Amino acid sequence: MRLLRTIKTRIRYGGSVEMRTRRYILTGILGCGLAWGLSLSYLLLSPKGYSSSFVLILPGTGAGSSLNLPTLGQATSTSASAFASPELSPTENYRKMLLSDRALRMAADAAGEEPDHFPPPKVELADQTKLISVKIGGRSPEQAARRAESVRSAFLTMLDSLRTDELQTRDAAYRDMLVGYKTAVNEARQRLMDYEAKTGLVSVEQYSAIVAAVEHLREALRDTETRLANLRAGIAELVRQLGVTPEQANIAMALRSDPFFQALLEQLAKQDTELAVVLATHGPNAPKAADLGAERAGVAAKLAMRAAELTGSKRLDVLKLRDLNIHDERARLFERLVGQIADAEALAATRAKLAEQIDSEHTRVMALAPAASRLDDLKRDVQVSEAVFSSALARIDTSKSDYFSSYPMLQTLEPPSLPIKPTSPQPLLAVAGGLGASFFLLASLVLTWLRTALLQKILKNA
Repeated sequence: MRLLRTIKTRIRYGGSVEMRTRRYILTGILGCGLAWGLSLSYLLLSPKGYSSSFVLILPGTGAGSSLNLPTLGQATSTSASAFASPELSPTENYRKMLLSDRALRMAADAAGEEPDHFPPPKVELADQTKLISVKIGGRSPEQAARRAESVRSAFLTMLDSLRTDELQTRDAAYRDMLVGYKTAVNEARQRLMDYEAKTGLVSVEQYSAIVAAVEHLREALRDTETRLANLRAGIAELVRQLGVTPEQANIAMALRSDPFFQALLEQLAKQDTELAVVLATHGPNAPKAADLGAERAGVAAKLAMRAAELTGSKRLDVLKLRDLNIHDERARLFERLVGQIADAEALAATRAKLAEQIDSEHTRVMALAPAASRLDDLKRDVQVSEAVFSSALARIDTSKSDYFSSYPMLQTLEPPSLPIKPTSPQPLLAVAGGLGASFFLLASLVLTWLRTALLQKILKNA
């Protein structure tokens, strides 16, 4: 019980004033001495450290290129700005990559150090800028600068390696696609050539030319029919003036061009004259009139036979056509009539031939219409296949120019620096630590000194 009362009294009053004062002073001196001793030990015993830094910057602008090849196609390559998307920050990506194990191992190899002993750099991103600040320490200024340069070069080398690997992978994928595109082009061309060989059509223009030729034939037929109608109207008028049929006119002209028939015709005319004189002088019963009549009948028979030989007609009144040799004007009308009849027959033959050609070509046009449509589809397939193939082929080359599409361009704004002053130990940090430790120690002693009054107030209120 006595021990408990003693402990209670110590807690409540803290012993005598002299004992408390000595105890508090001793505790304050020892505590402050320990704090400042640790601060001095930090300043005196800590090895000196140096920091080297460099600054990287991203230009951040997009790039684009367009390649237009006549008869082949167009290829366009465009890379958007690395900062175009608010959800993606290339500077943050690069910060993570700078701290990656791959980058640190490459930097350690470049610096000639073990990867386990190579310190990771301190990477800072400046807000609202495209700057990346990198800082790394070392035991000497040269070591710090060497480490900083190794980190920078290793990071840039890693970026180049990633970009090259991306381009190679993309190029391999494009070339695999080219094989399929080329096969499609060859198949489309083969289908087109087979169809051309089957139908005889080599182009839609050829079909259009056939259709145009049919129209030209129809125009020629209309012109021929017009000319034929005009000729037939002229023939009808001449027939009316001459009083003969066109067949008789043809026969008359054929007979007129035969010398033997014309000689017989002249002989017949002479005998008619002599017979007329005899009849007028001696009368029809005179013996000479009978002889002349018999001779005339023989000549007329010869004329009929000659006419039959020339024209093939056995029933021909030759005597009606003998005035061809007498009246020149009438002969010229006969010649004109015969010429127009010949022209009309030629035009009629031409019209028949044109009509036959139009029917034949029209049938051909109707038969080739589906073939022309199919040929146009096949040519379009070939053009589309060639355009896709050409664009893919051009895209392989243009994609190589898009070197910074996935990994934006990075430039060194400030190269690694060679530090002059050490960055550790820091005297201000040591002084701040000693002052802070002393302040908190003295504050705790003051609060402990005032605990008696506080306890009395608490117990009194209780």
